Amino acid sequence: MTNNEVTSQKESKAYEIISFTDTVAFNYTLPGNEETQTIEHELTFIWEDTIDKFIEEHGTDKPYKVHAFKREREQKFFIEQIEGRTDDLIDEVQEEIANKMKFGFEFSGQLHNDD
Repeated sequence: MTNNEVTSQKESKAYEIISFTDTVAFNYTLPGNEETQTIEHELTFIWEDTIDKFIEEHGTDKPYKVHAFKREREQKFFIEQIEGRTDDLIDEVQEEIANKMKFGFEFSGQLHNDD
């Protein structure tokens, strides 16, 4: 292996990201009802350690993806996309829970008529 091949190999692995999907449960309790309610959604997570550590933590049955990027900027953009989707989902769940708290059930209609 020449020095260029070694450098090229190191550079190609420099911007790798491991991601995995997991189901997350958002628990809440409505006023006047002691029973805990749950909203479940799938979220994509970024694993910031090695594949070996991932397998050690989650076992060999947990699916994951390795994303390789040529530039650090591409890697950061990918991470920002994942974080943005996560933030959007959390906002949606908070709004859904707030609507249930306000109305005591899932509300999805208009509050007023603009006609």
